[in-house]
Order: sequence, then structure tokens, then C-alpha cells
Amino acid sequence: MRITIALIGFCGALIGHWWIPVICMLVLAFRYRAWEIILLGLSIDFMWEPAAGIAASFPYFTIGAIVVVWAFEPIRSQFLS
Repeated sequence: MRITIALIGFCGALIGHWWIPVICMLVLAFRYRAWEIILLGLSIDFMWEPAAGIAASFPYFTIGAIVVVWAFEPIRSQFLS
């Protein structure tokens, strides 16, 4: 299940809208200790980076992924342990 959700997130980052990977990130963070959330955020930021270059863009999805992983840790450990 974890691999399937991660693959849906990566495929959504390639050919879908921005909300598909976000939903996958939230589901993975709530259910698992998923390091692939940060990789998914990095890949989205690199794929959707503006043409102006790295200095002109802000890594919204990467920072959001780190916050989601950090914020869902107490919830996951309380309800799923």
C-alpha cells in the first residue's frame, strides 16, 4: 500500500495537478514514517521550478513535506501504535 501511494504521488507530480502529490504526502505521513515524502517534495520542486533558475524559486513542497512529516509524528505515534 505504501509503495502504491508513493507511486501515485510521483506519477501525479509528473502528469497531474499539484494536489495529487499533496494528498499522497498527507496520507503517507499519517500512516507511515515515510522518508519518500521528502523525496516527493524535492522532485516536485525540481520539476516545477521556474525557468529563472534555482535562486529565483522557493522550495515550497520540500519545506511543506518536512513540516508534514514533523507535524504528523505525534498523531501517528498516538493513534497507530
